Amino acid sequence: MALNKMAVAEASPIAFEVDSEISISEIWREVRSRLRSEYGAAIYAQEIARLRVRLARSGDVIVIAPSTFDCAWVEDHAGARIRAIWAELDTESREILVRAESQTQTQSQAASTDAVTARQADASNTGRGQTTASSEKENRFTFDTFRVGPANELAAAAARTIIGSPVPPFNPVFFYGDYGVGKTHLMHAVAAAAERSDQQCRALYLTAEEFLTGFVTAMKARDTISFKETVRNVDVLLIDDVHFIAGKPKTEDEFLHTIAALIAENKQVVLASHRQPSDLQINDDKLRSLLTGGLACPLGKPDLDLRRQILDCKIAQAKCHYPVLDVPESVRDFLAARITSSARELEGVLNNVICRTALLGLPVTLDAVSSALRELSLSSERRLTVDDIQKSVATHFGVTPADICSKRRTQSVVRPRHIAMYLAKTMTTRSLPDIGRRFGGRDHSTVIHAVNKVTAMIDAGDPVAQDIEVLTRELRG
Repeated sequence: MALNKMAVAEASPIAFEVDSEISISEIWREVRSRLRSEYGAAIYAQEIARLRVRLARSGDVIVIAPSTFDCAWVEDHAGARIRAIWAELDTESREILVRAESQTQTQSQAASTDAVTARQADASNTGRGQTTASSEKENRFTFDTFRVGPANELAAAAARTIIGSPVPPFNPVFFYGDYGVGKTHLMHAVAAAAERSDQQCRALYLTAEEFLTGFVTAMKARDTISFKETVRNVDVLLIDDVHFIAGKPKTEDEFLHTIAALIAENKQVVLASHRQPSDLQINDDKLRSLLTGGLACPLGKPDLDLRRQILDCKIAQAKCHYPVLDVPESVRDFLAARITSSARELEGVLNNVICRTALLGLPVTLDAVSSALRELSLSSERRLTVDDIQKSVATHFGVTPADICSKRRTQSVVRPRHIAMYLAKTMTTRSLPDIGRRFGGRDHSTVIHAVNKVTAMIDAGDPVAQDIEVLTRELRG
């Protein structure tokens, strides 16, 4: 049974239904509505509002993006949420594919046979444990495009060491670090290198959410054997955002048995999380012992030199889509010095700069970049992080950040947790799913509940308003 993964479709043609089902349009309307509330109006208008959906004759849903560049953005930033929301709303089990407009212009009904053949091949590959990422994504996330510096050199060295080794030298390998520091990039690089090695290893990359969804779906269908065969019949299993599984007993149990079985067969397991294994809120002692018994590799925030290397690499990749793009050295130095939090944020700022200059036929100047940063509220003030908020709230209420992210439900912890979630939503640009993950792997609906609850308390004149006012002043300096 192939897991219901989000994938960017290959260039093989797909035949569309002449009259798409009304239910598809209704579901897409609700998906977009939720994405708007989660990602905010600015990102929605810039990236999501331009997407369209079509129903293929096979029953697959095709999300159509304006360009291959937009395809990559959807895959990296919104793919998992689109798939998860769609699965909630649709009674049919459909595969969600993303395609650029140019890939759909020449498609016709006569191509349906080829499309079915291509999908059968994809399903077969997935069943053998091979990744379904597009060739474009494989080219973006490789060792060649992963820049190494003091913040990630241990992780990079470990990743290269495990490729091609007949017996895993470390198992499991556990990458940990804040969001946007390169964990996912490194995992895709490992998967790509493993499949291209002399041993031609079968590699499967999944997010923890995909693992969880696949397992729950298999239990409902009473077909857990097929699920186990899918995730265990591989040479290299890579699971991202492991903290999402923590605290879910049945999933923890299946996760434990899966990685234990692979390790026992000398199959490589690679995991990633925003926290190191010892800090995860794991209930199962055996699972905790297994995770802490491997090699834990930290990835930190990049220094100035590494940020400049990353920026140069991202610009070179962008030039594939915008050949006339010219970013002067002075602008590169300026961006590398100004954007300090993560490589992902650096890439996001670069994308916004490109949209405001190259796409409009304007030169990339320091003035244009400064204007873009002001619009993104990145000009001079320090950007707050969820960790900053958790620490301040914990100090204010006399608890610890670990308490706020724990599963404890006592009033002394729940109240600070709700306030911290409210501040994270109102004072940062993080999406609701992202905020939930940073609070012990909680669902985005938990964040919505917390925000609504605190908002109602403020409107009712509750003393919590005074706490929030004090915390807001402290956080803004």
